[in-house]
Amino acid sequence: MVVGDSVTYEIEPGLTAALQHTGLVVSANRTQMGFGLSQWPIFHWWEIWEPFLEEVRPEAVVVQTGIWDVQAVYGGERRRPRPEDPDWEAQLAFLVGVALDVLTADGAHVYWLTMLPSPEAGQPERLNRLLADLAGGDDRMSLVDLTPGFTDTEGSYVQYVDRHGAAWPVRKVDGIHICREGAEVAAEITAAAILADAGLDLVAGWEKDPWRSDPLYEVDPCEDPAPLG
Repeated sequence: MVVGDSVTYEIEPGLTAALQHTGLVVSANRTQMGFGLSQWPIFHWWEIWEPFLEEVRPEAVVVQTGIWDVQAVYGGERRRPRPEDPDWEAQLAFLVGVALDVLTADGAHVYWLTMLPSPEAGQPERLNRLLADLAGGDDRMSLVDLTPGFTDTEGSYVQYVDRHGAAWPVRKVDGIHICREGAEVAAEITAAAILADAGLDLVAGWEKDPWRSDPLYEVDPCEDPAPLG
């Protein structure tokens, strides 16, 4: 089961394709636009997840949060905690613990994806450090680090990757959301981590599955190069 925000929503089609291409995995999408743990005063995620968990009975849950937990956003005044709160780390750590309690209550393992790098360094790293600290002390949770797939050899943010000699965008024009190529990068890293724990490998060919035609990638469309002949 996949839960998370709008970036996770863009990762999910490729992730589902990669997992289901093994013929051994079924994946269920429960992502939510504008999701953040700190949205709890207006979005009671712990209650909303329960019927999905009862329906899916997942063995693994993929989770990701980002913008709505660490950055100033329009309409985010009711968030708790807000990024500027002096006890932000303590409050968010508590919410992560609640999320783990709910998602693992029936024995599922949580794969928590790091927030993707931002054009402006600072906020993703803040969240990712907290998640790494929590994952180090909680065996219900594995942290999947997506950062290497979206940075260069010096660890700097990248907007494009080289694919067959052409520059393909991995991030949309806002620098936050992802293109098809970015979804493929994130999906490969995440699926490989999940499958490895099950003693399985990625099966080649998932990258060309119909998920790449999902209309969600046409929102703020990426200027993908023409396919090679």
